[in-house]
Amino acid sequence: MSSGHANEGAGASRSSDPNRARDLGGLAIAAGLFLFAALIAWDGTTYPVRQSYAQFGPEIFPYLIAAGLAVFGVATVFMALRNSFPEREPMNLTAVGWIVGALVAKIGLLYGGVGFIVAAGTLFGFAARGLGRRPLWFAILVGIGVSAFLYVLFRHGLSLSLPAGPVERFIDGLFRR
Repeated sequence: MSSGHANEGAGASRSSDPNRARDLGGLAIAAGLFLFAALIAWDGTTYPVRQSYAQFGPEIFPYLIAAGLAVFGVATVFMALRNSFPEREPMNLTAVGWIVGALVAKIGLLYGGVGFIVAAGTLFGFAARGLGRRPLWFAILVGIGVSAFLYVLFRHGLSLSLPAGPVERFIDGLFRR
């Protein structure tokens, strides 16, 4: 005889079990969204006010982004309280380790004076490795190539400043001739 729980197991919806606790992970994500919204809105208050004929200028965008994040935060709270998020896969700690290592490596390389290209290329390679791409050396080379292109685009196309190391100084020398 059936106990009335035929839908339990594979294929059952998370929201079908009324005894299931609220989704604390979803609530934590909502709290993060609200925190980022508040931080962006606060940062928007530090922008200088332009005097012009236009009622809105670029200084409105932080407020629009903050409002969008707040809306997503509210939606995330409702979804977490209703347990309507899909079932999450277990965390792959190896992949998380590679991606955290990528961020740490980039910060360390930038502070070490290596420059944007090598640091961003290393970030790309480690993150790609964390997402399953092999071999690591090839992913780093691809990242360095993409980063070099972006450096030239931003530095010499848009005149933006990026952290410079030996590779960047060499490229800058090529463009001065």
